[in-house]
Amino acid sequence: MKIKGVDLKDITIRPLLKPFGTKSVKSMRFMRAARPQGRKGLNGTGIKSIKGSRFKEKDFFLTLFLSGFVLGVLYITMFGKEAVHNTSLLSAYFFSKYERLEFAPEELFLYIFKSRLSTFFVLWLTGLTVLGTLTSYGYLFWIGASLGITMTTAAMKMGLMGIVLCIASGLPQFILYVPAVYWILKKICEMSGNQDRRLRQWGSSGKKQFFSYLLIGVFGVGILFVGAFLESYVNPFFLKPFLKRV
Repeated sequence: MKIKGVDLKDITIRPLLKPFGTKSVKSMRFMRAARPQGRKGLNGTGIKSIKGSRFKEKDFFLTLFLSGFVLGVLYITMFGKEAVHNTSLLSAYFFSKYERLEFAPEELFLYIFKSRLSTFFVLWLTGLTVLGTLTSYGYLFWIGASLGITMTTAAMKMGLMGIVLCIASGLPQFILYVPAVYWILKKICEMSGNQDRRLRQWGSSGKKQFFSYLLIGVFGVGILFVGAFLESYVNPFFLKPFLKRV
């Protein structure tokens, strides 16, 4: 068929408008390259964000503890020198008397367990209120300050040997206490942070979280029981070799 001398077979018909929904191969490749790698990419970023939040939490807890420790050291070195020299605590005389004492492990166990249990019970209860996070932070700061005051006092009294004795007095129970305290304080903060939502709605999820928090309390009591046993029955064996050198 010819139109004005032009054969239609010689004409390549190319539509000016592409059909709706079709895309060129080049554009499709570009979109695939720009698109994130499906769920894998999203999960990867999610995992990184979760890990980042965990690291920030650990860093914050460590910062609180070290801040308390530094403050305790500064307090003794700046304001407590006179009190350190006037006391016989953590001195060679004190440790020499300590070496001669005969302990009743069962009585020491009950004393340590009761004192640790009362502190833990108060902390655990604050997790059921909006004050749990603030209380946990304050407790962690107080632990650091107490350790700083104790070690600085021992160092002023006995030098390097005083620091060694402080470390030996914390073995082996501190190996158990340090990760346990971090984990329990973390759970207390999480429980306390959800109190506003839980007060508005008490459903199956809220009950489930409460019972899981109750199990954390039972687990904490078990940790204190083992720690008190280590302090009263095992720790004296770590101290004896060092006390003989005092």
